Parts: sequence; structure tokens; C-alpha cells
Amino acid sequence: MKNSGLFLLGTAVLALGATLYQLVEHGVPVRREYEVEVPEGLSGLRILLLSDLHCNPLICNNEKVLQRLTAERPDVILLAGDMISKYGKTANDRVPAFLKKLTEIAPVVYGMGNHEEVLRTDFPEKFAAYKKKVEDMGIFFLDNETVSLILQGKNVDFAGLTLKHEYYYKWKRKALPAEALEELVIETPENTILLAHFPDHFPEYKELAPLVVSGHNHGGIIRLPVVGGFISPQLYIPKYTRGCYTEGNSTMVVSAGIGSHSLPARLFNRVEYGVITTKTRK
Repeated sequence: MKNSGLFLLGTAVLALGATLYQLVEHGVPVRREYEVEVPEGLSGLRILLLSDLHCNPLICNNEKVLQRLTAERPDVILLAGDMISKYGKTANDRVPAFLKKLTEIAPVVYGMGNHEEVLRTDFPEKFAAYKKKVEDMGIFFLDNETVSLILQGKNVDFAGLTLKHEYYYKWKRKALPAEALEELVIETPENTILLAHFPDHFPEYKELAPLVVSGHNHGGIIRLPVVGGFISPQLYIPKYTRGCYTEGNSTMVVSAGIGSHSLPARLFNRVEYGVITTKTRK
């Protein structure tokens, strides 16, 4: 009986410790700063990057986090998809209030993620109501669309790529065919910032814009020394998990996300927001 009691006590202590650890991992975001070289038309910008909120109540209802975001004084806020959860039901209702507060900081540009796309496919009325609510706030909700904003006296284009769910592959990489990009028309690629939620298709994205922002892989969920991000939501080892990746004349900044969904656990991988500053490419 004594050993049994000690075992139960030890189990309770471990469970409490694990719970507190996950509260920190999901509720105390890390600030990550990136300096990116871009063409002159995109230089001199300060960008706040958020992705993969997934209705996270520890963030949506956190005034201290909003104060931190406000203090960054960004020129624009980019939402790289999955701010909601595809089957979030009432949990999605807490997201608009959070987004509204973001609009008080800076202009907000919102790109579609796979959760927004699945919500549209499975619950079109709920998606339409959510989209209208977001757009009524003045947020630029891009669904294979482009919008131009004047920032720091420059005309900057933002393009939001929407991928069908079939292109969020599992187990192994699947090439993105040209027809999957046909709906997205980019007239001035040298002045465009691309919001593309799924980073694994960077080899295709790099031809579209000099700066890409992405998310989806949640930083690899479990991060290990040397290895980095270990697993993606699609249950494979992803190439792009968190940080800056440059190929050719394009740089992609991947956010580890500011929430979680189906597997609500993170290890050595706190939620985060990114601050991107751009400078003229040498």
C-alpha cells in the first residue's frame, strides 16, 4: 500500500509538471527576429508574423501578449493561415475578437491555411460567416488574391496562396503542379510578399516572390539539438520547420506557430511570433 501511494503521488506530480510545462509552451510566446534581404521596393519594412493560432485560448485571451505585439510597432501584420481550427466549433468564436485587436496595431493581411480550406469545404456557411466577420474588420483576407498597400511610402503587394487540401501531403513530398498556382496572379513579383501556409512547396514558391511567409509545421512539434524540428502535423520529418530559408533569390520565413491543434503538445518548442525587418539586397 505504501509503494502504491508513492506511485500515485509521483504520477500526480509528473502530471502536474507536464501540465504546467505545456501551459508555458502554449501560453508564453517566444519573440523571434529575422532580418531579410529583399529588392529595394520591399526594403525598410517591419513585419509582424503570426500563424497557426488554432483558437489558442492562452493567446486569444491574453492582454499581455497583445501588449507585446503592440510594442513591436509593425508596419503590417501577416497571418500565415490556420488561425482557426477546421472542427473548432465554438472555439473558433474566440478568434475574431483577437483579430479585431490586431487591427488596432497595424494593417492586417490574412492568408488561407488548410484549416480554413477544410472549414470552407465541410462547413461552407460557417466559413462564409467567419470570412465576412473578418473582412468587416478591415482585414485583407486573401483567397488566391493580391492586395496592394502603401507602407513606408512604397507600394507593396501581398499575395495569398490557397492550396487545396490534397496538396498537404502525408509521409512524403508531393510536387506542386503548375495548375495548382494558376488562380494566383502576381503582376509584380519583385514587389510581392507571398503568404503561403504550407512551407514544403518552397521550391515552387521561390519563383513567385522574393519573400515568402509560412507556418503549418508547428516548428516540428518536438525540437531536438542538431536535428531541429522532428515531426510535422502530417506525421513526417519536415524540411522547413522554423526560421529563415533562402533558395535562389527568395527567402521564406517559417513560423513555428502560436498554437496547436490535433496533437496539443510541444517539446522544447514554445509558441512564437516573428518580427521581420527587410533591407535592400546587396
